Amino acid sequence: MRKILTIAWREYQAMVATRAFMIGMAMMPVLMLGGAWLPRLLQGMEEAEDRRIAVIDRTGRLFQPLKLAAEHRTRLLKADRKAPDEISDEPSGDVIPVSLVLNDSESSETAAGGMSAFQPGMTQRNPEERKAREALGLEEIHRYVLEEVSAGTFGDEERLALSEKIRKGELYAFVEIPEDILEAELPDLSVITSPEQLQLSTVTWIAEDAALSDAKRWADMSLNQIIRIQRLASTVSPLVLPTVMLELERKAVVQGSGLYFRDASGQITSEEKPNEFASLMLPVGIMMLMFMVIMMSAQPMLESVLEEKTLRIAEVLLGAANANQLMTGKLIGNVAGSLTVFGVYSIGGIVAAVCNGYSDSIPYSILPWFIVYQLLAVLLFSSVFMAIAASVSQLREAQSLLMPVWMVIMLPLFVWFNVVREPNSTLATVMSFFPPSTPMMMTLRMATGATIPVWQTIASFVLMIAGTTVGILAAARIYRVGMLRQGKTPRMTEILGWLFNRDGVRGK
Repeated sequence: MRKILTIAWREYQAMVATRAFMIGMAMMPVLMLGGAWLPRLLQGMEEAEDRRIAVIDRTGRLFQPLKLAAEHRTRLLKADRKAPDEISDEPSGDVIPVSLVLNDSESSETAAGGMSAFQPGMTQRNPEERKAREALGLEEIHRYVLEEVSAGTFGDEERLALSEKIRKGELYAFVEIPEDILEAELPDLSVITSPEQLQLSTVTWIAEDAALSDAKRWADMSLNQIIRIQRLASTVSPLVLPTVMLELERKAVVQGSGLYFRDASGQITSEEKPNEFASLMLPVGIMMLMFMVIMMSAQPMLESVLEEKTLRIAEVLLGAANANQLMTGKLIGNVAGSLTVFGVYSIGGIVAAVCNGYSDSIPYSILPWFIVYQLLAVLLFSSVFMAIAASVSQLREAQSLLMPVWMVIMLPLFVWFNVVREPNSTLATVMSFFPPSTPMMMTLRMATGATIPVWQTIASFVLMIAGTTVGILAAARIYRVGMLRQGKTPRMTEILGWLFNRDGVRGK
């Protein structure tokens, strides 16, 4: 036992007490979560510019309202970038109706209250305000300058000329609005055979980035709202005031809430309104934490064993301790290192959550399960990495064997969104019973707050223990043979022979 503990302490120091470990601890969250804040950081460094958009309005009635919407958006962008003491209370320019620029995703309060939600200089925004800003196109800093192109003789030659202007950077995009898009005739429902027949004519947006353009999304929202207002105005009495049409567009907000329960005093009450951001990001954050711990724990085992084998250090170590003692000590030291990684990240995450007011969203009840599943996952994948390292002589040879292992480890990352939406679906249940995916999948499901059947938790835990035991025993056989084997890289059939041919293993 003393030899095992000595080896474990040496592995723990080799893993934790290095500059590479400290740098890796600091860089891993940046690499994993950098995609969430890096685009915003780069966007803040970008300079705003005028983006000229040509509009071919064959109806003759949509260009002016759309141009007013673009000018109003420009005023909002300028006001949003001013300091609070630089903002004037006097209105500037013409004010267009809110209905021309807001879409159906906005709350009834925002639609009825006009632009009161967009106070310049505000830095803290609630979800409703963020949705409204996206509807107005305020998440992009560039200004849209619309210019009308005559639709009388517009054809392919004019389309080619405008496309050349886009290629030269003289124009950002051009839009073609069909003539019949404002038709207010109701279709004959008896002859409709597909949902597409209920759609209006198609507006064509031509640009180099037509697929993912923010300006295209803004034009889509603004045009559809303008078209809706004008079609509604053409089907009702001219005496109907615009305020009445705005009133008809108000929506009832469907607000999510938690389940009802009986509290300690015997009163029936409901849980607090769920936070949509926390409901989505918290489970993902917990799953990514386990993935980082596994990755930072298993990879050093591969490098350590491969170094000992290539430098013939293993022969000296095996002279002082047998293969089982050496592997057991390495796994214990690796588990201790993984607990250190978990401790650092979890404390940092809790502190960040408390400072940002999300302390109530931390699922402390699943922390014991997280630790247990993490230990089992680290033991399983570390032993597999050790077995692979013992089977080869060079790192490049290990890469081909590691690819299937990494695919299995990352399997929960491919389906996390479906699981968060439906934690008790067939997909989530089946993957919870697949031992390599069980740790991340079960902690992901638990973090959603859904009620996981007790039998599934117990069954997955038992299967994980059994899978980890089988994985360690199989890796131990490969490790015993592979550590003293030099020369040609064994084929997969040879490695399987080490597993199932006990006599062959002893003969080696």
